[in-house]
Amino acid sequence: MTKFSPKKTLLLAGAGHAHIGMLRRLSAARLKNPDTIEADIHLISEQPQTIYSGMLPGWMAGHYQLHDISIDIKSLCVRAGVRFIQQSLVQVNAASNKVVTTGDKQTDFDYDVLSLNTGADTDMRWLRDHKDQNDYRSDSDDSDANTDVIAIRPLSTFITQWQRILKDAQSSEKYQLAIIGAGAAAIELVMAAQVALRNINRNHQVILVCGENLLSGFNSGFRQRVIKQLDRHDITIIRERATDYRDGELSTTNKSLPINAVIAATGVIGSAWTVSTDLEIEGDGFVAVNDKQQSVSHPNVFAVGDVATRIDKYVAHSGVHSVHGGAIEADNLLAYLKDSIMESYQPKSRTLYLLSCGDKYAIGSWGNVNLQGRWVWHLKKYIDKRFIEADKN
Repeated sequence: MTKFSPKKTLLLAGAGHAHIGMLRRLSAARLKNPDTIEADIHLISEQPQTIYSGMLPGWMAGHYQLHDISIDIKSLCVRAGVRFIQQSLVQVNAASNKVVTTGDKQTDFDYDVLSLNTGADTDMRWLRDHKDQNDYRSDSDDSDANTDVIAIRPLSTFITQWQRILKDAQSSEKYQLAIIGAGAAAIELVMAAQVALRNINRNHQVILVCGENLLSGFNSGFRQRVIKQLDRHDITIIRERATDYRDGELSTTNKSLPINAVIAATGVIGSAWTVSTDLEIEGDGFVAVNDKQQSVSHPNVFAVGDVATRIDKYVAHSGVHSVHGGAIEADNLLAYLKDSIMESYQPKSRTLYLLSCGDKYAIGSWGNVNLQGRWVWHLKKYIDKRFIEADKN
């Protein structure tokens, strides 16, 4: 039995990829020995279920049911011996080892060690009506801020809004949807949306507004394969910057288009709670961490996934790094509790990336090697389902 002296409190804030892995590890450990970890562990999450973002486009296109892409966090906590707290994180006061949450009422929670895996918010600074483009939270007190655009995050809210889009499209003769973004997430969304809307009515159309830097983080061969798939789906590409959307009109640098709905997949900025925290924050509101996923300002705080940014090297915000970095972070959390040596997360130079193309077709990238086909989609499905169903085995 691992002994902690004195008994400490580990608080897990958020239910992202990393914390799901942590819960599964704790659950497996308890099956072998119920007394393996002698610590009070609590998890705070706004929702009792987590939507797996890697399978969201497949759900949008109709390949999966909602339960196929959901992980029951509350049940996983029970199996792991972790107390589940359904609240929203609103403040982290690291100097006093305290977090503040809100739900039915505002509550304070003390901790000895804190792990943050809360994700981030959609970057909406492209909207013209924001007052200061240099302030990543400039809209926080702007009562006139645009609320017509549908942000991809949080996923739980997007799920409801996508269902409303489908309902509106059912009663429309020609529904026009625009997706704003230039990254892989926007590409997957636009092809999934086109498949779904064209299944309702062949006159429906999805438009991608991506600016000039489409898929800038990928090699040219991969980009060309993606562009061919967008063309195969008859998706209109506007290589201009979106500036505003209101009253059914989407404005870009040189155009104004009649659009029924707009979805923003425009990258991420820090969650609202990062504005007032005393943790060291870097860039657009991300918790600054070292190679051990440990806060550079408060060593008993760890952060992983989209909420964090490495200060020693560039690590992209992606599910791959959240899973692999989260595994290292889980080890480090337990090592920190035991005053043991922690390990570094060193991202691999090449990672497998699989991009779904809407209709059970996918493109794969491994370094400079690019492949595509239906078999690539089935490979992605296998990997995704293995992650979703890991705690059921």
